[in-house]
Amino acid sequence: MPETAVDEMFAEFEAAARDSFRPPGVPEAQRRVRDRRRRRRGLLAGLAALLLAGSAGGYAVAGRGDRSAPSPSPTVSVSPTGKVTERKVALPGVPGSLAELRFISGDDGWALFDTCEPGDFSAHGCRRTVARTTDGGASWQRTALTPAPDGAARLMPVDNQTLIVVVGDRYLITDDGGDSWTRHPLSSPPEALWRSVAAPDGPHLGCPASQEGAQPPATCAELKVVLLDGTPLAHQPPVALRPGGENAFLPGSDGRYWLTVTAGDRLTVYTSDYGGGPWRKLPVIPAARHFAISPDGREVWLVRTDRPNGVWRLADDRWRPGPPLPDDTYEVAAAGDGVLVVSSSYGGVGFVANGRYVDVPELRERLRAKPDDQASVATLPDGTIQILYGETQFLGIGQGVDRHWIRYS
Repeated sequence: MPETAVDEMFAEFEAAARDSFRPPGVPEAQRRVRDRRRRRRGLLAGLAALLLAGSAGGYAVAGRGDRSAPSPSPTVSVSPTGKVTERKVALPGVPGSLAELRFISGDDGWALFDTCEPGDFSAHGCRRTVARTTDGGASWQRTALTPAPDGAARLMPVDNQTLIVVVGDRYLITDDGGDSWTRHPLSSPPEALWRSVAAPDGPHLGCPASQEGAQPPATCAELKVVLLDGTPLAHQPPVALRPGGENAFLPGSDGRYWLTVTAGDRLTVYTSDYGGGPWRKLPVIPAARHFAISPDGREVWLVRTDRPNGVWRLADDRWRPGPPLPDDTYEVAAAGDGVLVVSSSYGGVGFVANGRYVDVPELRERLRAKPDDQASVATLPDGTIQILYGETQFLGIGQGVDRHWIRYS
């Protein structure tokens, strides 16, 4: 699963608030990361009343601290491709620089060019251009974006035709690939906003409408799994979901629904089979902190990356221990077919497949250029691997561990 569009929109805010000094140790680093997540999620709730908890594809939990570089614990082999294509995201004649880049598949993506500083809420007189690619960034086409000169701007892609630009006090929406745009006030979110974070048939975590036909409220005492019109599903998770909590509703591509609830360091997972049946609470793994789903929705994992790390794969409503992870694992995403993609606390990315760690040496040095940055990993809906590293983005196109890597800058 990809990172939810709303959560991605605030990744820069988290980075801006990041501590400027190296933490004194791994446990403290893990605590700081969890605290940053909580602060970011509170900001999400306040803006769009979407109480979502982030990516199902990959999660960061460990800082580097002052420990020496460990050796990966599984057997190491080398990725068979060794290819990296460099692509500059540019649009001739457009003012400003690349401010944001969002891919929704290996082919489709959106880019924002801006003459103002990204994240500047007081920005004034900005000249902004949105561009779209359908060939993996080999070429870009300018869209007819409505002028949006003031306030911070962020992209929220829905699909290859629909994009939301949050700017100043409004949403700008296109549903025809950028040929035309409509404006909506922040107080009245368009349906496309919910579609960016909901299951394909509409359910999401939100406030229920008071009665049929009524507008769902922006705030409520308890969240429900609701349709776009605020109608609650007949079957609800057996847990109270308070606004501001660390709760994530995650639709799987195979039709199952998932809900994760985090209280302190305890992660609890609930599931509903195929379109809204009764919910079940799954066993709790005390050591696990994060949840991952493969792009096809068939593989579900729990992950722990602080030491001792580990993964557990769901089978018949039970968590079975998975393959060992490298000691320096920073983040994990599920790629399907039993393959996990992992990033290192010290730079580099690799795969865990069939009990072996498969290194990707062509990315190692590229992911060590900034010692204080760490690479986040996720999988897009079409199975493409996405790596975010500072202002640089990589996509891994292919299947399993055999990938052609594209670097965007």
